[in-house]
Amino acid sequence: MNYPASTKPKRRLRRLTSQFLSSLLLTGAAFTPAAVLRASDHIDSPLVAQDRGSDIADLWAFLDPNDNTQLILALSTQGFVVSGEHFGMVIFDHNIRYRFEIENTGDAKPDAAIDVLYSPGLGRLTTQTATVSLFSNPKARPGDLVASFSGGTTLSNQEPQPAPAPAPVITTDAASGMKFFAGAADDGFFFDDTGGNRFVASSIANPGMPNKALFGERLGRDTYAGFNTMMTVVSIPVSLVSGGSKVIGITALTQRQRIQVNTKGKVKASGLYSTVDRQGNPLVVNGLISPPLKNRYNGGTTLEDAAGKFEADLRMNLTNLGTQPAFIEMILTAVQKNGDILRLDVTVPNSGPQGGTNPTGGFGMMGGRRLVDDVVDATFTLINNGELLTDFVNANEVPFRNEFPFVADPTQPFPPGQNPDDRTRQ
Repeated sequence: MNYPASTKPKRRLRRLTSQFLSSLLLTGAAFTPAAVLRASDHIDSPLVAQDRGSDIADLWAFLDPNDNTQLILALSTQGFVVSGEHFGMVIFDHNIRYRFEIENTGDAKPDAAIDVLYSPGLGRLTTQTATVSLFSNPKARPGDLVASFSGGTTLSNQEPQPAPAPAPVITTDAASGMKFFAGAADDGFFFDDTGGNRFVASSIANPGMPNKALFGERLGRDTYAGFNTMMTVVSIPVSLVSGGSKVIGITALTQRQRIQVNTKGKVKASGLYSTVDRQGNPLVVNGLISPPLKNRYNGGTTLEDAAGKFEADLRMNLTNLGTQPAFIEMILTAVQKNGDILRLDVTVPNSGPQGGTNPTGGFGMMGGRRLVDDVVDATFTLINNGELLTDFVNANEVPFRNEFPFVADPTQPFPPGQNPDDRTRQ
């Protein structure tokens, strides 16, 4: 594509894209999902559109830049939380199991799990209590329990600016070396969803000939700017989840028990857990799975991915997007043939502010997905057969923290009598 001189992508973006493609081509079939298809997962299927609490927005996994022996796992749910509804919307669903599944043997089968369960929430000026548990087996039987501790969520209020948001509450478990944070935070994903959605829609209307100009047509409008989300963030020693392997795979899930009974306004749950939403490489569901299969995919397993359950649909939609066979095989190797799992090599150093910024780490370098990594352009460049495709949204609208939990404070309501720019970019 030819871009206006005033809107050409930064040299850094071109360098990252080049590094990304070089890494992909050099590693070939051994390439892991850490460097592809990790865009937004917000409201990615009909079911989660009606079940906001279970809707996974994004998954990040990276080494703590201040201590590379610690693994940071961050799960955002319930996107598009507005500051004017903090009292009613900043509540974790106590009937959901928020889970990180860990794979450390190089296959599609999870080997361990970190579960987070919240107490019932009331909203307003109240918090919740979370129980964080590490299990050596995803079946989560009592005998599989490795570590468990409780921690409180961070208070959410509606105090107008310039009052700051409440300071994050961090719980540290001395026995396991784990840390925990949960509460409202700025939505750390940055992407022009409108441009991306219109581009994908054009591939359905004109299979094999999508309108690529739609992707960057709005020249850098961040759909998620000014919105908050619900964050569950865990720091855990790498040694507790690596199983001796240098590559760790992570999948985020929200799960409900199969029997949900509402009696006089109180919901009681029982029975086995079923997955409502999952995410390894988020763009798979939003951009590459057909609408009739989206609910089924979100409720599926990584073993079903590897067995080829969704392969035909993935191939069809990639072909519709104009992706050539060689690039289709690269993408399927990363997100389907060994399970839709986000993987990172724990021997790749991560350093710098805001959760890590060194160019030799993070996205495209087998260093996982960091908050600052602009994964969208490299993802769509891959879909676009290696030709640069950008939405011109190259960074989050506010900086991230330099230490745990790394996420940025939520946007607070604006002062009385003022109507400033709220940074939303609709």
